[in-house]
Amino acid sequence: MQGYVADLIEADVNQSRAAFMAGAAAFLAGYAEQFEAEVGEDRYPGLPEGPVQSAPRDAA
Repeated sequence: MQGYVADLIEADVNQSRAAFMAGAAAFLAGYAEQFEAEVGEDRYPGLPEGPVQSAPRDAA
């Protein structure tokens, strides 16, 4: 009986942990998007903004 109860408790804890981690990941993703929109942090300073123009393949 104790083993059965322990298995039920472990399953409940694992399910709760998974739900918490999913919620935390969603919160962090939303917070990061909001932060990016408000602050506009440059993740790659020094690189030109916009698409990079590449040289033609036969340029060499």
